[in-house]
Amino acid sequence: MTMTTIDATYQDIFKTVNGKVYLAALTKVDKLTSGQSFLYGKQGAHSMVIDIRLTEPIDQSILQQALNHALKRYPYLTSKMVLKNSSYFLAYNKLPMVVTQTEELRRLGGPETNFHLVDVTFDQQRLFVSYHHALADGRGIMPFVNTLLYDYFSIKNQQFPEIPGINLDDDPMEPDEIGEPFEYLPPVNANSADIPEIDHHGHQLIETKYHLNDRSYRHELVIDQASFMKYAKAHDATPAIAVSIMVSQAIQQIYPDISDPIVTNMASDLRSGIMNEHTFRNCVGSVALPINTEVLTDDQFTEAATHFRSLIRAHKAQKSLRVEANKMACLFKHLDNLSTFTEKQKMMAFIDHVLLNTFVLSYSGQTKLGKYESYIDEMHTYMSGTNGLSIEMLATNGKIFVDMSQSFNSDVYAVTLAKILRRNGIKYQLGEPTYFKTPVDELAKGDR
Repeated sequence: MTMTTIDATYQDIFKTVNGKVYLAALTKVDKLTSGQSFLYGKQGAHSMVIDIRLTEPIDQSILQQALNHALKRYPYLTSKMVLKNSSYFLAYNKLPMVVTQTEELRRLGGPETNFHLVDVTFDQQRLFVSYHHALADGRGIMPFVNTLLYDYFSIKNQQFPEIPGINLDDDPMEPDEIGEPFEYLPPVNANSADIPEIDHHGHQLIETKYHLNDRSYRHELVIDQASFMKYAKAHDATPAIAVSIMVSQAIQQIYPDISDPIVTNMASDLRSGIMNEHTFRNCVGSVALPINTEVLTDDQFTEAATHFRSLIRAHKAQKSLRVEANKMACLFKHLDNLSTFTEKQKMMAFIDHVLLNTFVLSYSGQTKLGKYESYIDEMHTYMSGTNGLSIEMLATNGKIFVDMSQSFNSDVYAVTLAKILRRNGIKYQLGEPTYFKTPVDELAKGDR
């Protein structure tokens, strides 16, 4: 059933934001370029979920108030997707975003969510923020999540502390915050040779040769941040690099006779390379971090971490980011040149079966909630439907949360990683493996 009630508070969101009329911005025909790879899969795109487990039961009315306040600062997250002439456009959505208590995540982009691409639900002490990767990436959604949590805790406690890094309702948007990240790139001539190819070089986990399907399994690791960071800093490693090398160590221990390099495909932010530092839209690339030899000693761990730092530094050079962004722009240009939805689906069919060897890792960073972090027990992020092994990381309240999502049912990698943490004096908790499935979107399919 579609929810259509709009209260006065929600209507205020659409009037003016920092002197800008958001509706007017969307009437300029805001065609979506970034994020297109999440729009033409035959099965639809799975929701990305941020699963926040609080220390107290959630008050629905306060959470709705907090959401209404937060959306005043992030009105672009209320957009809906419209399909026209086989292309998707972001459009004004007058229907409210309604907080609902439910055990089931709702499908984005359809009547269940009033056609929104972001959904806020809860169950007891668990707060879920689901979002569509075609709309935003992790860096694009996390400022909203921080503001939502800040507003919720502030309204509940009737205290409004100043916390650096939190965008409040009346804080101004950046000039490029709602901009399409690829619109300022030099013109791209669509050349099939320029379309980025999937690099399959690297060790393929043996389980992925037989178990690629839509069943996803997740292992949750909760790591003590203090003991983990003490180890990481002593070995010249960032949190993401440290987990990357430890997972590689686990794979080496499980299969000591492998000959191909173990490759971490680490998610990277392309914003600084496209001169659009503040866009909320999907702007994610990837950097390959290979390990060719065994990492057994502390010195070898430090050497690998230092090498990874150098690879990431080279990748983040503006010229390198611009090259990767241009390749993505070329892919989008090819999609734009296709005249039917079916043709676009055929072109993007590889997305449904893509497998990045050896594994994928993404770190969404640390929350910035000051004293309010003490109200958060755990915070996880995950999405089902990804082939192979995919690792998501978040940090808050003195803990680092590592979610290992797999398209195969085995605990060998999570258990071995836990043993490596214990061996290095790092405190952790490993949860029971769970089967899970995040819903696919309800965006309209087919030509119009």
